[in-house]
Amino acid sequence: MDRIALITGGAQGLGAAAAERFLRDGFKGVILVDRQREKLAEIAKHLKPLGEIAILAADLRDDTTAENAMSLAQTRFGRVDVLFNAAGNTERCGMEDTTPESFHRLFDINVKAPLQMMQQAAKMMRQQKSGVIINVSSMLAHGGPPNLATYAASKAALVTLTKSAANTWKRNGIRCFVINLGWANTDGEHQLQTGFHKLPEDWAQSIGARMPFGRLIEAKDIAGLCAFLVSEPASMMTGSVIDFEQMPVGVFDEHPALARA
Repeated sequence: MDRIALITGGAQGLGAAAAERFLRDGFKGVILVDRQREKLAEIAKHLKPLGEIAILAADLRDDTTAENAMSLAQTRFGRVDVLFNAAGNTERCGMEDTTPESFHRLFDINVKAPLQMMQQAAKMMRQQKSGVIINVSSMLAHGGPPNLATYAASKAALVTLTKSAANTWKRNGIRCFVINLGWANTDGEHQLQTGFHKLPEDWAQSIGARMPFGRLIEAKDIAGLCAFLVSEPASMMTGSVIDFEQMPVGVFDEHPALARA
């Protein structure tokens, strides 16, 4: 299999896990895009025994990054079969404290960057008459808590954008999906919970034990879903919005008011 995957946020977490899964499943190579140069080098060294690795240290807020990433893909591999937009900004701000600067930071990374990556990838995929695009949204796309209202709005925008992409390119062999991710134990989430929220190092284990399935979602779980979405059994699907979560939206074990009584 000579398939190539381009992954944003590839230096850690969901992106790194998906890269490893794709390579173990037989992909020829991956292109990893991330602003963390040192971490990119580390993950590239880790993955090198599994396949061909190309890295691009760049800020996704830069309007040239998507074009540069596809140029690297064209030069190094001559194709892109999978685009996985795993990068995201989880900045905390809500209805009363969102500033123009925080709004642009969130929407630049969570909406504009995936759009630009999709636009560039589609040029190559349309020529190939095949390709899969996977975007990572959040369960908060259904509606967020007060301190994540603007983040939630950006992820809701990404859901609609992905469905529109699926509709736009459905006759070009390009399939598009968006994953609404529930609470996951990733590198970025660990930094956020221990740094910003001051939780102990074992926060994921203690909180995970109270979840319905006894643990939090892990990066490898999302990598497994991606492996399915790019596989032949999923070849008749596109435009799917997948809630990857242990608690179904809109239902409760008991009424919240009674639970607090």
